Order: sequence, then C-alpha cells, then structure tokens
Amino acid sequence: MNTSQDWDVIWKWQWFRRAVWQPHFKDPQHPEGRPARAAPVWSAALKQHGAKRVLDCNCGLGLRAILLHEDGFDVVGTDCSAVAVRHAGELAEFHDLPIRFEHRDWDTLADVFHEEFDAVINDAFAWTLTRNDLRFATRNFGSVLKPGGVLIFTGADQWSSPEDRPARLEAAWQAMPRFQLRAHHEQGPTQLSLVVARDKLEMAVVENYLFVVREEGDVRLETAEICNTVQWTWEDFLHVCEEAGFQRLETLKVPVGDREHHLNVATR
Repeated sequence: MNTSQDWDVIWKWQWFRRAVWQPHFKDPQHPEGRPARAAPVWSAALKQHGAKRVLDCNCGLGLRAILLHEDGFDVVGTDCSAVAVRHAGELAEFHDLPIRFEHRDWDTLADVFHEEFDAVINDAFAWTLTRNDLRFATRNFGSVLKPGGVLIFTGADQWSSPEDRPARLEAAWQAMPRFQLRAHHEQGPTQLSLVVARDKLEMAVVENYLFVVREEGDVRLETAEICNTVQWTWEDFLHVCEEAGFQRLETLKVPVGDREHHLNVATR
C-alpha cells in the first residue's frame, strides 16, 4: 500500500484524462478546480512564515507547484512516482514555467538538497505507515531546510487527542460511499473506467483503485491501493519533530473563504 508502484498507476491514468481537468485546475469554481481551492491555504501559511523557496515533496502531477509558482514562490517538486514527475515536467513546460521536478523518495532528499529551502510542504506525511518511516522522513525534511525554515504538513492538530481517532476514522469513512464509479474517459482506441472500493480497518480507510481499461477489443484491470491512516497523534508528530531537531511544532489556523483550515508547522 502507498508504494511508488501504486502511485505510478494512479498518476498514469490521471494524466490520461488530462483533457478533463487541465483546462480547469486553476479555476476554484470548477469541479476540477480542487488544486485551486487548496493552494491559497498553503500560500497563506508560506507567506505568514516568510518563505520564498519551497519544496513540495508530494507534488504529484505538479498542479499545486504550478499554482504556488504563479503566486510568487520559487518551487521545486519531488515525488516518489516517476510517472508523476515526468508528467509534472511536461505540464510545467506546457505552461512555460521553469519549475524543477525530481523523482525522489523522502529518504533521499538529503542526498540532493542541503539546507536549501525556506519551507517544505507535504499533504501526505500523515499517511506514513510505520513509526521508523515517520522518524526518517522527518529527519530528511529537516536536513533540506535552512535554519529557521519550516515543515508544513497536514494531520492531527495540537487540539486533538488520541481518543479522537475513532471519530476521525468514522468521519473519513462516511465522507464517501463504499463503492464509487469515479471516472469514465475515452481517448482514441482506449476507454477508461475507474471504480473505487473502500475498506475500513482499525485505524485506516483503504481505497482500492480499479482501473478498467478497454483497448482494441481487450479488457484489462490495473489496480492501486492507498491507505489513509489516522494512527498518528499530535504527540507522535511532536516526538518525531523533536527527535529530528525541530525547535517547535504548532498548528496554524488559516482562514480561506468561509472555512478555517489547520496546518501543522514545525520550525527548524
């Protein structure tokens, strides 16, 4: 679960249907404009901390990196998926934007970047499956930050408690149906249908992505499995950040539109 191979499959077929989302991902009013709705939250947090040079270390197809670049940030994107990084570069080139993308796991960031960034942003840190991976990732994030730089990530906030996890899990479970036909797209001889089947575990919701591909009379199935865990508490984040040498960890309230968003900020 949550492997680079899983993400390769997901991003491969998301890129296949780019004619659907590419014209609209910058429009917060459009159903395909989710990146545009989320980017102001990250932008506000980065501006509040005076960040200029930013590493988006879970960049996917680069949509958030593009939006942040257009908002004035010097952004570099990395992702564990080689497919995502390749297409992110193509998308940036299409928009004539000089954004650098690197195929990197979190545990190799220190091999390439050293105290280079004012901020690291990550919306998948809370999905880390083991404590050792959580610790190692935190140390690597810290190693690429300048002194005083910040790691900004989503997950349990400072007002949460371990006892909140069952409620958070149930909210995630109720947010979408058990089975969902999420997309259908045709391009040339290829037809794609995406079915998502969700399972609830003790501390996670697992999404099973089933890509049904019809091509020249043949039908095949490509699958990916993503685990959205709620196992990590604020105390877990606090502990690994302290171990990695961060000076403090706090939750930032970011009002955007009619909603208040929470982002965790660890300062090196």
